[in-house]
Amino acid sequence: MASPPRPRGDKRARTRQALITATLEIVAEAGFAGASLEAIARRAGVTRGSIYSNFADRDALMIAAIASQGMSLDRDFSREMPLQAQLHRFAEDLFDQFPAAAGGGGLVIEYQIYAMSQPHLRSKLADLYGGMFAVIARQFEAQYAGQLAIDAHTLALAVQALAMGLVWQFMLTPAEISRDQVIAAFEALARGAARA
Repeated sequence: MASPPRPRGDKRARTRQALITATLEIVAEAGFAGASLEAIARRAGVTRGSIYSNFADRDALMIAAIASQGMSLDRDFSREMPLQAQLHRFAEDLFDQFPAAAGGGGLVIEYQIYAMSQPHLRSKLADLYGGMFAVIARQFEAQYAGQLAIDAHTLALAVQALAMGLVWQFMLTPAEISRDQVIAAFEALARGAARA
């Protein structure tokens, strides 16, 4: 009998995906604290060295696994358009991602709570969010300099806070959150953030 054909695609990408899948399975069984690299490597069918060939460390693997869950939100605010249109577009994208948030968001929240109890992880997440806020603030500043009633960094924080608050509320009470409400909330933020 002939051997089955080898899966197509990059071997490195397949290994990374196997590690992410194994990480999520082990976390589901043992929690974040109990997810050892040895157990993850064994589950993925690779050596522990393969983990370090694909991820800088355990934290990077955990972050990649968590990032594979939940939403994939477009936070690019560099498109040239009025602020209200920019946040309207973002609100629609956010609402469309709510089902994904409901599916994987609980694990993301669990990880964030776990990370808050681990100073080195908390620092890494703070750096990731800080980088994201800096990029968004630069994009807002580039387009709306002189038009904002608040500084661009504060607007970036407000967008994130409103988005995550609506996501959490949707996870708790999905029937209470409509597309129109999400759009109205971001349009109100756009009006409040703009100079009169």
